Amino acid sequence: MSSRSDIGVLGGTAGLGKALALRLVKSGCRVSIGSRSLDRALAAAKEVNDRVGGELAIGDVNENVAASSDIVFFAIPFIGVYELARKIKTKIRDGGVAVSCMVPLESDMGGSLEYFEPSGGSAAETLQNLLGQHVKVVSALTYMPTYALEDIERPVECDVAVCGEREPSKKVMEVLSLIEGVRPLYAGALKYSRITERLTVLLIRLNKEYCSDRAGLRFTYI
Repeated sequence: MSSRSDIGVLGGTAGLGKALALRLVKSGCRVSIGSRSLDRALAAAKEVNDRVGGELAIGDVNENVAASSDIVFFAIPFIGVYELARKIKTKIRDGGVAVSCMVPLESDMGGSLEYFEPSGGSAAETLQNLLGQHVKVVSALTYMPTYALEDIERPVECDVAVCGEREPSKKVMEVLSLIEGVRPLYAGALKYSRITERLTVLLIRLNKEYCSDRAGLRFTYI
């Protein structure tokens, strides 16, 4: 994939979103970082470019990023997806791919660190229902350790289970395979995101138990 690829990261000003933008820009991808605030988006893009060297990251508001990208990563807290999806539903290109990196956690609403199941079955399935069938939703990176992505001097060392229809999933896997140390694996239909999203809570607990900040998963013998 060339540096002319159009990849958008919504929620790219902090956390997993910014870490993902860092890795993709380092891999030679052109990345649009989205935010509700243009100033925050521009500042995040400058930070990414300064760290990696170059000008492949650009910042813009979420609506413009959604409209200009072939693949759009949703790296936002799940509680914000309803408002964001409403704003950009008509902006995403027909046949575009939306990647749900979201995990519904009670802690986002002031509760305990537990997974809660949305009425749609999973965050990814909820996003598909919100955006409509003109967009293909894929689930990936739901349990990706942010600190490992941010540490761009070292490989990530993590497998990524990708759920969704096979063809859009392949496009996402092609992008993720550019990140050093990441091995994307096709895990079946979007409904299996109900399993992969729940793994996040398990890994958080392992981090606490073993004083780590980047527990990840490797699937062996495949």
